[in-house]
Amino acid sequence: MNDAGRDQVPQAATAGEYVALLRDVRRYSGLTYREISRRASAAGHWLPPSTLATMLGRTTLPRERTIVALLAACGTSTAEIQRWIAMRRDIEARLTEPSRWDGPAPGADEARPADPVTPDPAPTRTIRRTRRRGLRLGAIALFGALAVGSSGAMLAGAAGTVGATDEPTTEGCPLVLRQGMYGPCVLDLQERLVAGGLHVPVDGWFGPDTASRVMAFQALGGLPVSGTADGRVLDELSADPAVPATWPEERISKHLWRLFPEDPAGAVRMARCLSGLDPYRVEVQPDGSRRWGLFQFSDVELSRLGVDRRTALDAGWNIGAARDLWSRSGDFGHWHCPPAP
Repeated sequence: MNDAGRDQVPQAATAGEYVALLRDVRRYSGLTYREISRRASAAGHWLPPSTLATMLGRTTLPRERTIVALLAACGTSTAEIQRWIAMRRDIEARLTEPSRWDGPAPGADEARPADPVTPDPAPTRTIRRTRRRGLRLGAIALFGALAVGSSGAMLAGAAGTVGATDEPTTEGCPLVLRQGMYGPCVLDLQERLVAGGLHVPVDGWFGPDTASRVMAFQALGGLPVSGTADGRVLDELSADPAVPATWPEERISKHLWRLFPEDPAGAVRMARCLSGLDPYRVEVQPDGSRRWGLFQFSDVELSRLGVDRRTALDAGWNIGAARDLWSRSGDFGHWHCPPAP
């Protein structure tokens, strides 16, 4: 191991110094962010490159699990990792200790703060409120543009999602992420979806695109299709999910031209209008039902055809089923897709 991780772990007095030492560990290791991410995953940790970059770019104390993931990926021994964590806790204790006492310094009773007597509940609540306020301010700075014009209800939902980019479904994140939320917890979910092969804008906003990708992942993995992300979904996304590679647009277009020789341009135009030529597109209808894949077959249609949702997301099956419907009438009257304005 490098100098920053030998038996004598360097000491830091502030959060900024602590993060600087972690940067040294990463630099001396000679590993890229992606290499560290892969090694952390192999060791059973979750450390996306973007999360690592964010952590090392701040001057605040990272989460313990993130520190462990980084150090383990860089080859730090278990004993040394424990010393790193002990140092982090010492720094955190010094940062929070001044807030535990009201009024002037203890003076003659200076020894009292070291006394492990259970603190008064009121100061504890003050500390927690201060931490939450800091987390919210950070999220507002990052996602301010999204918050402009938002309703009070939306802001209330967002407060439940901020503050735990590094540790999903633990302190700071809701147990279930759902549409309408935004913040670092949603960012983490989106990063996992992208890493699993389901491309979605990584903007921290749990909108229809993210909901569509979550439902696609649930259908492809045989999970209950809820459109929300709970701990099970996040765990499955962390476990190198086996999401079949999606068809690129060129392959979809060529297949449509082969199966619809009578009107290939019309077939491409209809599929693009319905799904944007996205085989994994899932749309939720006003009545709560869903439509699946390139030609947006409904839940009822899938039931009649005797196929599951995973099958509906297969581009080859979806186009073949659309061809069967087209052959009955010779046109695309089965589908209704208004032209773009």
